[in-house]
Amino acid sequence: MISISRMLLSAAIVAALPLTIAAQQASLGYHTISCVKANHGQEAQLDAFVKGDGHKLSQAMVDSGKVSGEIAMENVLPGGDEAKCDYMFVTFYPGSPKGPDTPDEMQQALKQAGVAMTVPELYAKYGELGKLVFTHILQFHGLVGGAQQGDYLVFNLMNAPDAQACVDYEQKEWKPVAEQMKTDGGLDGWAVNTQVFPRGTLDMYDVSTVDIYPTWDAAMNEYTNIMSSWKKVHADEDINTSMGKFATLCPIEHTTMYKIVDAVMAKM
Repeated sequence: MISISRMLLSAAIVAALPLTIAAQQASLGYHTISCVKANHGQEAQLDAFVKGDGHKLSQAMVDSGKVSGEIAMENVLPGGDEAKCDYMFVTFYPGSPKGPDTPDEMQQALKQAGVAMTVPELYAKYGELGKLVFTHILQFHGLVGGAQQGDYLVFNLMNAPDAQACVDYEQKEWKPVAEQMKTDGGLDGWAVNTQVFPRGTLDMYDVSTVDIYPTWDAAMNEYTNIMSSWKKVHADEDINTSMGKFATLCPIEHTTMYKIVDAVMAKM
């Protein structure tokens, strides 16, 4: 199921990326993120596919070296009809994003994964289980720690007036706090991203951050953990003043929470 992001991402989109992207720090990496809404009555079947044949396909893709990791997340909050995505699928690349697999490449992946389906049967299964709502390409600009199965991820989507100023402030103020929170055990990881595609005046969320919590309780006790870690790394700064600047540079438009239900990452 995670491979939806590659199969439905057109080669034209990848070809349209600015040439300057390739010259940026490859170590920060790119990833695609795909939103899937389950078809009515197919929620349990979609979940079973993600953890079954979907996991096998992810493992085959990572083993092939085409991608460096894939994770599947189920929606937690907001729940019900307000949730745009029932699942989010993230594919990480060792460099720039790859184009979509050809049918022959996809059939080879199915064979390697031990999934007894043809490519048309796989596509039909996708259509039976859910609908792809969108696929975006993002780039990391700051990363602390990482994610693992069972983690809770909080996505903060921002409509920043100046994306670079927002990213710079996140790096300066928030990254040290995230590093301290990870040391203290209240956080597994953190990242700040910019959206590479789509881009334009209608594509509001040009900057996003991800807070990765090891447990539900850690996510719910976020404020207490932030205050404790903030005092250790920014003892000379008033948190309210800094948060006020954050609100100006990085206004959060929308926040969602997901739980990782499957993760396949390349061995380092």
